[in-house]
Amino acid sequence: MFFFYFASLIYLLIAQGEEEESFDDNDFLRPPPDDEGSLAHPLHRTYLQDSYCMDGTQAAAYVFEGSTDDLIMYFYSGGICIEDSTKFLKYGDYAYIDNCTYRNTTFYGTSNGYPEEFNANQGLMGNNKYQNVHLRKAHKMFLMYCDGNMWYQQMNPQVFKGSLLQMKLIPKRIILAGSGVGGWYLVNKYNELRTVIKDLYQEEEVEIRILLDSVIFDISRNKDIIDAYTEATKRAGITMNDIFSFDALKKVDIPTFIVHSQYDWWQLEICDGFECIGKIHLDKCTPKEKKQIEKIRLNILQQLKDLMKSKPDWGLWAISCVFNELVIWTESWNHPKFQIPMMKGGLLSDKFQDWLENRVDNNVHYDIVSWPDNKPCSNIYHNGKIDPQLDEMMRNYEIKESRRKREEKYDL
Repeated sequence: MFFFYFASLIYLLIAQGEEEESFDDNDFLRPPPDDEGSLAHPLHRTYLQDSYCMDGTQAAAYVFEGSTDDLIMYFYSGGICIEDSTKFLKYGDYAYIDNCTYRNTTFYGTSNGYPEEFNANQGLMGNNKYQNVHLRKAHKMFLMYCDGNMWYQQMNPQVFKGSLLQMKLIPKRIILAGSGVGGWYLVNKYNELRTVIKDLYQEEEVEIRILLDSVIFDISRNKDIIDAYTEATKRAGITMNDIFSFDALKKVDIPTFIVHSQYDWWQLEICDGFECIGKIHLDKCTPKEKKQIEKIRLNILQQLKDLMKSKPDWGLWAISCVFNELVIWTESWNHPKFQIPMMKGGLLSDKFQDWLENRVDNNVHYDIVSWPDNKPCSNIYHNGKIDPQLDEMMRNYEIKESRRKREEKYDL
């Protein structure tokens, strides 16, 4: 969940057989000098009225003024914090749930240090062909997450209305997108947000779609996570059945597209404690561990398939690769190595656009093969390079020693 897409580039490496098509990573990762230029236009910081971070600073967002009638509102992920000021939930050296006192000092708890603009808009939030071929010209608002309470402290209908007004347009379509807890906020609050949209644009017919990325997790086997999220849901005034729950998803009556990694490393490494997971592959897993992982994968996939049967206007894209948060990475959102089935199924960005425009009857796409049989995306490499504009924000999140050890462990 703390997959810092805007701080890194992905280098995609592939182990392919002689009979398979090959792709030149270096050519792809070098932005093409096309008619829109090789660099994306930066997103600009704006502060949200009556919205505050954990430390009392004003919450912020980054915006891009597009030229179409589409508006994308993206709610970032970032997990939760717990109130015990002495406790961190850790996996090895990696603190995956902070205490709230510490979180106050990070960019997940304060807007201090947010740069005025940055160029790290990728994937769904990208604005050139290289990053986001179909929705590059859409208006975009990247909402930063800084309250530790699953968005319930910093976002409410009034703040959302103010955010829409800041965009200064009357859209014909609004895409409410969210990863992790950002996605679950949308699941629980979509009706309130829909009411705001209807009241604000009374004389206009505005279509609403939802995009959920990396929201499907089974936490039932991890008592620490259950206890932490039980605490957080009480603070937010909801119940545990309102998050990580197919029951909650079934209540949503807005067309929704779910993006899911069948081998999400947060599920396997954090929720289920598989030490063999390297965030990119399962090479170190024993046959017994792989069998256990397959059971987890297939159980979640079956529930997703059942959900899609009950929601004919929904879409699904679930790939058999080790990943977390796919829509905000250019190299997973808009790259030929990420296809279902591999090499010929179409890009994630293509499939989402097909669903968005109601072009095809079947918008349910999932790998029927297990890892690593979707070969092009089964051995990605994350090089950990940092955007200098965001380095100051990020380095407060993990202490340097823990970060160094984790980078050594996973060859980052």
